[in-house]
Amino acid sequence: MNSLKLKRKAVIPNLLLIGALFVYVVTFLNNPSRLSFTIYITFFINFALVVFGILKSEMPISLNKINWYFFLIFLVIIPFYQLSSGYAPRNLYLTENEMLFTNILIFLWCITYYFSYNLRNTEKRLKTRQGSTLPKSKFFYIFLLVVSVTALAYAIVTTGFANLFIRGKADSADGTFGILVFFLVRSTPPLSLAIYLWTIKKKIRIFPTHQIYLMSFILFAITFILNYPVSLSRFLVGSVYLGLIISLFDITLFKGKRFDVFLIFSIVIIFPIMYAFKFYTVEQILSPSYTLEINNYNSVDFDAYQMIGRTIRFVERYGYQYGRQLRSVIFFFVPREIWDIKGDPSGELVAKIQNVSFTNLSSPIVAEGFIDFGAFGVVLYGVLFGKAAKYFDYKTYEYIKDSDHVYFTEIIFSFVIGFLVYVYRGALQPTFLRLMGFFLFLMLIYVISKCHLPGRLKLK
Repeated sequence: MNSLKLKRKAVIPNLLLIGALFVYVVTFLNNPSRLSFTIYITFFINFALVVFGILKSEMPISLNKINWYFFLIFLVIIPFYQLSSGYAPRNLYLTENEMLFTNILIFLWCITYYFSYNLRNTEKRLKTRQGSTLPKSKFFYIFLLVVSVTALAYAIVTTGFANLFIRGKADSADGTFGILVFFLVRSTPPLSLAIYLWTIKKKIRIFPTHQIYLMSFILFAITFILNYPVSLSRFLVGSVYLGLIISLFDITLFKGKRFDVFLIFSIVIIFPIMYAFKFYTVEQILSPSYTLEINNYNSVDFDAYQMIGRTIRFVERYGYQYGRQLRSVIFFFVPREIWDIKGDPSGELVAKIQNVSFTNLSSPIVAEGFIDFGAFGVVLYGVLFGKAAKYFDYKTYEYIKDSDHVYFTEIIFSFVIGFLVYVYRGALQPTFLRLMGFFLFLMLIYVISKCHLPGRLKLK
């Protein structure tokens, strides 16, 4: 009887989600007759597959959902809209065979990812792995606050206080070392604040309530200054503030399909607003003469699908890279000046070969697997990302039940949720470098907490 009630309760959120998706898709119906029947059918199959993946995702918030929504929006709905309207980013059109092969590779990823994530024996193996917990000392929490203040002081000295609020000046960083330092400075306060918020959420008493609230407010002010929403890249701003929202609220707040509706709202409304800030000031946007374009998806920002097709064209002519692109990702920390082992990012490599004037192009995760190892690479990456998503999803929900500790996995999960879209869009080499820079402070905490340091240096 109880199970029947639960099923009935689940029907309403699913219907709401399907309704939201239907409204979303209807807005993209342009002129399907531009596409051949074969292309139309393959798009429909992929659409049905990713919606099935969304509906099968039981956790309110998960990396699994992010995977499916990325494919639904960036590799199914938006490219369908672009192709049916006759638009191609930078006027670089794909042939019908390239579109067909692109849809087949997307289908291949979805199938392999789904089975990798949903293997039944995975949860049994994960239960035996105990995660690492963050220190629970007053010294550690004071350390987080001091380091965050230091990060703000460093940014003011090197960038200038006024420049922290100006796009193009607040996010200037060059070279491997410069990018790592930039992300280390910007991520230290939000990571510290997330640790505070998880501590408050779990009711772990480190300081009196009024003191930890005051310290959290100071960390939020530092975070807001160093990650001013208009001055930095959308992916970084989205990752930071979504991570803080997940850290602040109980995860049951997003039960049912509330997180799904929030994602759709963010992409349809919030994303275009942030896009507008690239070209207009706040005063111009608020003026009566300005009109916000919700459907501004015929733009070069949405070239993920096309870049898979163009990668297929690259491989047909020049062959596979056989791991050279992956090698560049693994050795992200090696400066080119010391050891020139790294090649160009995949999107840039394809753009240069195909004589595209602007070379800083995306390279979706499907293209990254294909350019190195062909269809096998797509399967390999689908399996690896499926297993990684399963680990972080499952362990985070397991650790939430522990009200005595805050786990490293919980902090990573909070921010990777937003970062994953950026990693999936690629190219993998620069996105992985920035991902490692973002979590560098957390990695340093982990190493220090595991070291046997004398006296007061111990974080625990």
